[in-house]
Amino acid sequence: ALNTVKAGAAVPVKFSLNGDRGLDIFAAGYPRVVALTSCRGSAGGAVETTVGAGDSTLTYDPATGLYSFVWKTQKEWAASCRRLELRFYDGGTEAHAEFQFR
Repeated sequence: ALNTVKAGAAVPVKFSLNGDRGLDIFAAGYPRVVALTSCRGSAGGAVETTVGAGDSTLTYDPATGLYSFVWKTQKEWAASCRRLELRFYDGGTEAHAEFQFR
């Protein structure tokens, strides 16, 4: 699914790893952002590292069993599409979400 987001917005990303795996869960170089050549999901642009919004960091909520990461998007991404990619330290687990920026 393609998520529509205002460029420059902070996007909350929530996910589960089936329990608390600690906060050092991302593989080196992740999370990362890949520019898409079209809004239909074909990667083709530069890879960019991503940062959390403000002082936000990765958190885990034991009550819900969910991790939360606030992704700070760039205003310059207006009228483009990007894929947020997550790869985890186990080397095999990956997740991604695609965004169209307005």
